[in-house]
Amino acid sequence: MAKHFLYLTNDKLVALIWKNGAIVERDVFAATELGQPAFSAYIARHRDVATYVVTDLIEEDFRLDTVPHLRGSDQEAVLGRKLAQLYRASPFRHGIIQGREAEGRRDDKVLYHAVTNPEILKPLLSAIERAEVPLEGIYSSAVLSGQLLESLNSFFTHTLLVTIIPDFGLRQTYFQNKKIKFSRLTPIIFDEGQPAGELIAAETSRTWQYLDSLRFFASGETLEVSILIHAHDRQMVTEAIRSYPLIQYRFLDIDEVAAKLKLKPAPVSSHAEEVLVHLYAQNRIENHFATPEQRRFGMYKRVRFGLFALTAAVLAVGTMAAMFNLYEASKISTDIDRRTQAMKPLQTEYRTVVSEISKQTAASETVRDASAFFNQYMRPIPAAPGDFVRAFAQALTEYPNIQLLQLVWAPAGDPNQTPLYTVSPAQGTNLLQSKAGTTPGGQAGVNAVPPAAPQLASGTATDPTLPESKFQALVVEAAISPFNGDYRKAIKDINVFIARINQLPDVKATLIVEPLDVRTSASITSAETPQATVLPDARFVVKLVRSMKVAH
Repeated sequence: MAKHFLYLTNDKLVALIWKNGAIVERDVFAATELGQPAFSAYIARHRDVATYVVTDLIEEDFRLDTVPHLRGSDQEAVLGRKLAQLYRASPFRHGIIQGREAEGRRDDKVLYHAVTNPEILKPLLSAIERAEVPLEGIYSSAVLSGQLLESLNSFFTHTLLVTIIPDFGLRQTYFQNKKIKFSRLTPIIFDEGQPAGELIAAETSRTWQYLDSLRFFASGETLEVSILIHAHDRQMVTEAIRSYPLIQYRFLDIDEVAAKLKLKPAPVSSHAEEVLVHLYAQNRIENHFATPEQRRFGMYKRVRFGLFALTAAVLAVGTMAAMFNLYEASKISTDIDRRTQAMKPLQTEYRTVVSEISKQTAASETVRDASAFFNQYMRPIPAAPGDFVRAFAQALTEYPNIQLLQLVWAPAGDPNQTPLYTVSPAQGTNLLQSKAGTTPGGQAGVNAVPPAAPQLASGTATDPTLPESKFQALVVEAAISPFNGDYRKAIKDINVFIARINQLPDVKATLIVEPLDVRTSASITSAETPQATVLPDARFVVKLVRSMKVAH
């Protein structure tokens, strides 16, 4: 992406087009030409390129101050008021927070800087405004020049960066612990009696004396002076500088710097604007002086670019989705064709079979009976009783006074069917016995009636061997143990137990034999002398029926 840099000095404007890591175009305009039609035509030709104005002016002021430590909008408000007090006549002002003081209230340390003569910038900004150029910001080159030392790893505790701007202006920028503290631009006035190298050495010496008077240096500390200069000017400066104990000179050869920063082609003079612009173009830089109103065309361009990118992304996604759908449709169509080809012989075979069957006489009654036999007797195969018995056993563990004597399980086609079971022989002798004859359909107490004739475990009247097994029947014989002869309590415990069994899913429990026959037709007899001292268990029989829910 191309970037347009307008490097403004007091006498000239150097216009540089940066693209793909190189300076591809360079134009120079005199300061008096910024309002002329020639410059307006030039700036209009580049109205679509993001533009950056970089100032390197004599009328740039730098001041150090402290403010109370604040954050967010409060900090911005304090800095804005202080800048308005210091630079009333100029809208081009900016404040930089440089950490906090080590002692006391730990106030914030601030560097204020501004262009004190706004008239220098107005012709340039007017031409930019008329051409609707996307201005990204206005920047102080002195503040940004610290990036050069950082890129070259040439920072020291006290560093003075010396650069030469067009027409041999000398920019000296002082950094303490990598923070800019002071900068001054002085023109180099040539004197035939004094070489340019001696002028540069004299200016750096004056700057050191000024900084020393402000007590920037502790005892024994030196000032490292880094001079960015071309090889053909280096000899001239080397011969002029003097070795002071507290000043150490270092030369930054512009060809070597350009190679390290991958700037091609390298500058042909000691002027630093191309090196600095190349460095700024590679990094994201913070706006210093431009107002939101002056940057609005740049914002419009970013919005347009964002909309174009979003549109392109949507189109790309839509295209990919359409291609994917076409691929899937082609794949499905191929699969359909393949299946159609595979089904053709099957359809031919089917038609052949149907044709042959239609010629035969079907034994309709035999087929019907076989189908009925399968659906009724073979398909609804009963499930194993494991789950049924486990559910019953879980409920039985809640009643420790009930002793299990025997279980009988069988599938059933009717919930009223009862599997074959035989009551276990009683133990002990009752002091109190109930006697009653058995009536058709009636039931007698365990203590009164001998085991009844076995009932059918399964079956129906028409086919007693193969029922339609839709239910599971479980006959449980149990006893209340220990039993002290209290039949009332025993019957109550049995009823509670049956109610618990009825809470099992799809299970219906019924008491079919009680421990004592309480019907009105029964009689009660008592023996004066008990035949044995051991009381029998209070036995009872419960039938549980569970629906199998077989799906047909």
